[in-house]
Amino acid sequence: MRYDFKKKQSEITRIAGMCGIFLPVVIFTCLGLSIVSSPWFSWTQHALSDLGIQQNTAAVFNHGLILGGILAFIFSFGLIQMLSNKIGAYLLALSSFALIGIGVFPETLFVLHFFTSAMFFVLLTIALLIIGLTSKKNSFEHKMGTVALMLALIAIGSIVFLFYFDGIAIAEAFSCFPAFVWCSIVGIQMTRR
Repeated sequence: MRYDFKKKQSEITRIAGMCGIFLPVVIFTCLGLSIVSSPWFSWTQHALSDLGIQQNTAAVFNHGLILGGILAFIFSFGLIQMLSNKIGAYLLALSSFALIGIGVFPETLFVLHFFTSAMFFVLLTIALLIIGLTSKKNSFEHKMGTVALMLALIAIGSIVFLFYFDGIAIAEAFSCFPAFVWCSIVGIQMTRR
């Protein structure tokens, strides 16, 4: 009976790891396709969410965020299995719901979009900060936590870009793109366990 439980738990972790691996692939592909289809888009003048309201890019951009949020949610389940302190993983799961919300509520629904967008960036940063400060169970968890802490500090530091550019796309990219890559790296480790 215990062997079956461990086997099932291992399978869940492996599936979650695959979701972590594909998370940046989905997000970056959909974002890249949206930007290529939008010659008007400027990293220094716009927000990434501006791509979610244009007729030719809205479907790809918004569906990419929704799918990315689903992958991040499943990935967070594997992370919950792996971490000794699970608070950061639970916050990462909550941030994935906010990421889904950004895709469901585009900028035309200003209040809902602003709330979900703000919650995504805040929860993601806090999740990485907690994972970074509490992950010490074994060498893998410690290394993963150290990188998460550095990414949280980069996300906090990205606020500086808000003072130099009219748009927020660069600050958004610095606060979440490295975290998506981190999910992929951790996901690879999950599939090997």
